[in-house]
Amino acid sequence: MSRNDDDNDDLAVYELNTRSVVGLVVSVAVGVVGLFALPALQRGFGLSFQEAFWPLLAVEFLAFVGVAVSVLRLHEKRSFD
Repeated sequence: MSRNDDDNDDLAVYELNTRSVVGLVVSVAVGVVGLFALPALQRGFGLSFQEAFWPLLAVEFLAFVGVAVSVLRLHEKRSFD
């Protein structure tokens, strides 16, 4: 490794990934709305608890995956090359 390679590594900066922040906000919003959606689905569409719970559980799981992926990609390494 040359001296020049070390200098480039020192110049690398971690930046906040804007798409990841937007994904995090949207995923959290979907998760919060999902917390209160069960009674609305039961009353609004006349669904039983089981009929409303399982699709809502799938939506909550997707929101969880969105939060996890967004957090893992929150910072990205930028260099000045």
